Amino acid sequence: MGPRPPGLTVEDHIQTYKENLEAAKIFDPVVINVQSGVDYWSREDSIEFYRRSLKIDAEVGLEGKVCHETHRNRSLFHPYIAAEILRAVPEIRITADISHWTCVCERLLDISPEDGDVLNQVIPHVQHIHARIGTTQSSQCPDPTDPGYTKERVFFENTWKEVIRSVAAKGERDWVTIVPEYGAYPYMPLHHATNFSDLANQEFRRLKPIFDQFTDEIQT
Repeated sequence: MGPRPPGLTVEDHIQTYKENLEAAKIFDPVVINVQSGVDYWSREDSIEFYRRSLKIDAEVGLEGKVCHETHRNRSLFHPYIAAEILRAVPEIRITADISHWTCVCERLLDISPEDGDVLNQVIPHVQHIHARIGTTQSSQCPDPTDPGYTKERVFFENTWKEVIRSVAAKGERDWVTIVPEYGAYPYMPLHHATNFSDLANQEFRRLKPIFDQFTDEIQT
């Protein structure tokens, strides 16, 4: 991996994007998650990239399967910037990793009407969820069941439920993909009692019945 080469342009990113999609296509993916763009691009550069990415999706035969992640250090690193890009390129689909946004914004995004509005703008574009609970200072909470993280747990679970509700209301498909993505250090604190792999598995077992019950509720 190594450090990012300096001076990469939209054209450089587009070329790499196409090469990676062509490589991924052989696996017949259901969804492809992409960390795309960079945070130092102008809004115009990001919009150009995403418009061109849609054409490449179609050329490669993966139209509708690519989801661009709301990841720090990428074009969609901030909710208000992401919403602006989505207004300009409404066809793109995204991976909602809201834990990056709560870290960047240093707040849970349920304390002001403005934050609620921006989430409502973004949620209809979500096709894939990284179900990781973060905090206002870290994109990964080491134990979501700890009572000290109750506010975070409630916010994230409610946001994910709204994504499921949006998918159901649109009626374009009857599924949404969800991954309890938890990472190693520096995401996970050193010397914690639980390792990140066990934490991800625990969160899968905890969240699945919650999502199953919510899905049943909105279908009745």
